Amino acid sequence: MAESTETHTIVLGYDGSDAARRGLSRVRGLVADAASVVVVSVTPELPSGAIGSEPLVGRDFDAERLLAEAAELLGHTDGTTVERRMEAGDPAAVLIRVAREVDADLLIVGRRGSDFVTRTLLGSVAQRVVQNARCDVLVVA
Repeated sequence: MAESTETHTIVLGYDGSDAARRGLSRVRGLVADAASVVVVSVTPELPSGAIGSEPLVGRDFDAERLLAEAAELLGHTDGTTVERRMEAGDPAAVLIRVAREVDADLLIVGRRGSDFVTRTLLGSVAQRVVQNARCDVLVVA
């Protein structure tokens, strides 16, 4: 049987939460074949009228650190390329957009993120991703 040379693209929403770390571990298990992994850290913007629609202040450094951490852990997997993206906006919308842009085969999100403000003001990111993504979605508990 011929070996598959197809590269699979996985998008991972990564916020450093326990669920996101489990998602990262799951990615490592899924990339036995050649894969392209896009790790996305989203700095949420508050809805209009809340306090403004500016990204939450001071998050860029954390996002850069989280992306470096994820890329370091994934970078030790043979045949895997890792792209890091730092974005601002509605986390669910950003993850869905990135998955479409890179023609992802799989989008991985945690069931519950680490950010209380995001959960409170924007609702369940995982639920909205599952309902609106055009690729397979893996929700990690």
